[in-house]
Amino acid sequence: MSVPALVCYRFPAGQRTLTARLDIPELIPLLESFYAGYRCPAPPQRELADPTISLERENGVYRLIGPSGNWEAYDAGEAVLYYESELTGALLDEAGAYVHLHGAAVCRGSRCITLIGPSGAGKSTLTLGLRLRGAWALADDALLLDPESGEVHPFERSIRVHEASLNGLGVDAANVAGATVCEPYLWLKPQRPEPTEPKSPSAFVFLESGSTTSLVRVSAAETLKRTLVARLGSVVERDFECLARLAAQVPGYSLVYSSFPEALAKLELLWE
Repeated sequence: MSVPALVCYRFPAGQRTLTARLDIPELIPLLESFYAGYRCPAPPQRELADPTISLERENGVYRLIGPSGNWEAYDAGEAVLYYESELTGALLDEAGAYVHLHGAAVCRGSRCITLIGPSGAGKSTLTLGLRLRGAWALADDALLLDPESGEVHPFERSIRVHEASLNGLGVDAANVAGATVCEPYLWLKPQRPEPTEPKSPSAFVFLESGSTTSLVRVSAAETLKRTLVARLGSVVERDFECLARLAAQVPGYSLVYSSFPEALAKLELLWE
């Protein structure tokens, strides 16, 4: 009988150790790769409380207990998705006094483009596409902005892309180095070495699907409105001041696109 693995994480600014109890041996290598940069030794047993997250399988059903609730899944890919979501939320709760936005950040040289949009807007797929074109993924799914400087703080997270999006990107999962497939998703480990210093955003790009593809500059007021909508959690005065300052300084763009290759071609213009 296998012994459950106990994986521990601590965000650099966090006050507590997050623990995950994993009782599915074949998934442990993939699950342990998530947020590997935040892994830490287990605390002394006397200080070890109940696990933050627990994932096990019984009678073919995957059961996950996490901070936001209990979940059941009937295939491995869905179970891993729930685990990743719970772990991300727990780490964000420990991330300290950053401004949290639902978005991604991709860097090339000194330029840092942020991709902002709701779930399913294509942030992770476009992040993967830009990474395959030589850019660095600084963050995916969650942007951490320093409220004083406005810089994007690195948030190490594996990139997750659905197989349907891979097809739309024209990418074969078997040819993506550092990737693990757990159907219907591909998980791509963070790059090594990653740029660890914060980056000032060069552009806010707000993603929308459409029948045609266009990249249009939006006003500072519209940029502020859309970043406020993307805020994860309530907006406090400090966060509003930070986002208002950034909206006045950093250009905002609306990217409407009908295909991932067309969207990538438009994004490439922002590196110039």
